[in-house]
Amino acid sequence: MNSFLAVVALSLLVVAQASKPVLRFRDDGFFDVMQFTDLHYGESLENDVNTTRLMENIVKQEKPDFIAFTGDMVAGYSWDKTKGWYEKMWNRWTTVIRDLKVPYGYTLGNHDSEADLRRREIVSVDMKNPYSLTELAPEELEQASTFVLPVYSSKNPEEVVMNLWFFDSGDYNCMGLKGYGCVGLNTIQWYREKSKELEEKQGGKKPGVAFMHIAPPEYMYAYNHYPSWGNKTEFSGCSSMDTGLISAFRERKDVFALFVGHDHSNDYVNDFEGFLLGYGRKTGYGCYGPPKGMQRGGRVLRFRERDFNMETFIVNEDLTHEVQKPGKAQLKPQDVCNGMKPPMK
Repeated sequence: MNSFLAVVALSLLVVAQASKPVLRFRDDGFFDVMQFTDLHYGESLENDVNTTRLMENIVKQEKPDFIAFTGDMVAGYSWDKTKGWYEKMWNRWTTVIRDLKVPYGYTLGNHDSEADLRRREIVSVDMKNPYSLTELAPEELEQASTFVLPVYSSKNPEEVVMNLWFFDSGDYNCMGLKGYGCVGLNTIQWYREKSKELEEKQGGKKPGVAFMHIAPPEYMYAYNHYPSWGNKTEFSGCSSMDTGLISAFRERKDVFALFVGHDHSNDYVNDFEGFLLGYGRKTGYGCYGPPKGMQRGGRVLRFRERDFNMETFIVNEDLTHEVQKPGKAQLKPQDVCNGMKPPMK
């Protein structure tokens, strides 16, 4: 009997996975990704209701083909010590995408796993949603929400045009160094191997965009020395160690842009020698930020299939589009990630 039930359960899982949405460029040749970040559900019902309303209004107007959630969807530090609390918050923050039936992917932040579920348990909960394309990372990786999603051509159902990469940047400390988490060395090796595998499987290297929560240290250096668009009004709480993710991207020459969250008062995009380093716009009502004069909202990444071009802009809470202007240095140069020592002033 147990064997029979196991077979049935496995069959249902296979059917569920087979029925997941397939990402594909629209007939007009475009594919829109909406990045929402740092929702911080669970601090208060009022904040959660406001965040849900904000996302619903933006999604209804923009009609994105896919939503990338880049961490801290749930304020785990607000856990009331009851069992099932995280799943209750998950049901709250996914209401909009379940109701509007928009496919999405989710990579974890540092606060998501501070409640009653561990990181792999959270991913397993999220994967039950038929519109979730989130995948559980291989067992050998220490970080749970690391995966890659292909986006197919509008003209050829078998042709992959681009890949969307999601990396779990952990929570706190990196390889024993105090501060914020990072993408581990074995995850970077997984990326290298997966990139080579996809190059062979997909008929050549396909361009890719990556998403994660915590910025790598290159964000500090790049902002100090290279042109940017948008706002840096908070010192970057970047990973406490550079584990080589950006170097691996440059080595493989497929991923050309990385977008993160975590620092609620930053929304800039930086051109780091042809590689784009960007922040999303703080979305949620929970926790701090964004600063005065900056609305909550989301970031749109619009891809054009014909010549593979990308443009990006902010959608504000009032539903206006904001094309970011060249940034001016708003803070003194930063050389140490916040979290490694008392915050810079």
